[in-house]
Amino acid sequence: MDRISFKNKVREMTEKNLKLFALETDAKVDIEKIEDVEKYYDIILPDIYKDFVSQYGGGYFGFIVVYSCDCNGMFYIKDNVSKEWVVEKCFLPVVDLETGDFLGFEIDAGICESKVTMYSHEEEALQEMQIDFYEALLKFGLKCDE
Repeated sequence: MDRISFKNKVREMTEKNLKLFALETDAKVDIEKIEDVEKYYDIILPDIYKDFVSQYGGGYFGFIVVYSCDCNGMFYIKDNVSKEWVVEKCFLPVVDLETGDFLGFEIDAGICESKVTMYSHEEEALQEMQIDFYEALLKFGLKCDE
């Protein structure tokens, strides 16, 4: 899904239900804060996630929590995701589904894949999904299939 389609869908959902966006959020960030997160985990984040945190910040997004790159925020990724866990799993969780499961990106040679993967806490395993980050946010955060 492209950025414009995502933005339009978020606007449409906001007009229908303001409560979906009424909870806490972290600030939008600039490239320096994103690069700080990349250096910390020694990875390259996907452009779609970088775009999201620079346009929306992080925090509650409908029914989910999106980790941010805002070092002063409640949902700062470095405060919520251990570097050791990321290295062990070759996976960076960026969305807390608040069920014990996470959405994120598999890491190959230091580069995050662009497609979203789910980490299942019950199976302690990764499950590939054939959707991008924006589609995952709409599906799980706003409960719509677009």
